[in-house]
Amino acid sequence: MTAPVLIAYDGSKNADHAIDVAGELLGGGPAELVHAWEPVTSAAVRSAVYAVAYDESREMLEREQAYAQEVAERGMERACAAGFAVTGGARQDRGPAWQTIVARADELAPRMIVMGTRGLTGVRSALAGSVSHMVAAHAAAPVLTIPLPRDEGRVRP
Repeated sequence: MTAPVLIAYDGSKNADHAIDVAGELLGGGPAELVHAWEPVTSAAVRSAVYAVAYDESREMLEREQAYAQEVAERGMERACAAGFAVTGGARQDRGPAWQTIVARADELAPRMIVMGTRGLTGVRSALAGSVSHMVAAHAAAPVLTIPLPRDEGRVRP
């Protein structure tokens, strides 16, 4: 049996595009989608940036978990439409998103990791850094990173 593709999904327009392109290039097949997320408070503390409205309440964490699962479900629907037989969901770990993705890849041993580039913007991007760069640098599996087309947000060199 062919090893699955691991799709790293952050809910961005670029992540949607990456799924569509991967479906075209790979022809679908078995896949696992992971939406790696970290509670806002954990990311802020890890990055030495403190949220203005710091809230560690259980309700906030539950809202973040629910939202993360909604994002994962949107990605799974997109992956199914692109021809993948997909499983997966939201995964929370103690570290940044790239570590969660690499850890899952180590467990799954996928034939490839698929992800978009520069999905996040603003403060979230500053906190996360370049997730695709870090995954490519640390994963044992090949990583296919798919940028947005030039007319959809990429800056020309």
